[in-house]
Amino acid sequence: MRPVPVVELLGHSFFAGRLEDLRSVVEDAVEQGRKLHIVTVNPEMLMLRDPRFLEVLASAELRLPDGMGVVWASRLLRRGVLQRLPGIEVAEAIMAWGSERGWGFYFLGAREGVVQQAVRAMQHRYPSLKVCGCHHGYFTDDTEVVEDIKRTAPEVLFVGMGVPKQELWIARYREVLPVRVFMGVGGSFDVWAGRLPRAPLFFRSLGLEWLWRLFLEPRRIRRVVPAFFRFGLRLLREKWWGWYNTG
Repeated sequence: MRPVPVVELLGHSFFAGRLEDLRSVVEDAVEQGRKLHIVTVNPEMLMLRDPRFLEVLASAELRLPDGMGVVWASRLLRRGVLQRLPGIEVAEAIMAWGSERGWGFYFLGAREGVVQQAVRAMQHRYPSLKVCGCHHGYFTDDTEVVEDIKRTAPEVLFVGMGVPKQELWIARYREVLPVRVFMGVGGSFDVWAGRLPRAPLFFRSLGLEWLWRLFLEPRRIRRVVPAFFRFGLRLLREKWWGWYNTG
């Protein structure tokens, strides 16, 4: 296994490489038959008070800096250099790599019809993409879905159920599934299916994709804004405590 560049931040090790560096990590996991759970992390996730989710976050093999808040935190606390790796772009890159190598993919999540649209859109973008199967995320009995994934045996599983549900689902079944790479992709299926527009490049270049999502989904304000305030306070405490200890 090749060494993975990391930055220690807020109690977690974050992947500190570029997208090109990530490719070798993912390819090694698939080729060597190792399980790799990728979690794309933003400030809201770090502020969740669900002990089960925090345990899964800590045990995942790879945590990527998705939100710009995580990147800014690394600069503010001078813990190292992090480059933002948006989850949707990472998932698309994995599909591109997998198309070249013949990996099988399974799409789990979103509504009935939407996930199928997402699959068709990705197969159009990557003609060699091998999709083993897909299933919507609105089910009450996991057994059928788990058995279908076992039967189709994909190398990569994308789960789009939202945080923290998707990460908890992956953690619950990762050891019984023949999957190598697990990744929660949030609302990416809706974007790929054309149901939800991604932020314009202007917003993305400024690290304001989160603000665009609030425009589209204002109901998230009640959850996101308090989390951002708690995240900011935590950063200030860490910076002050660091100054105090070195003073």
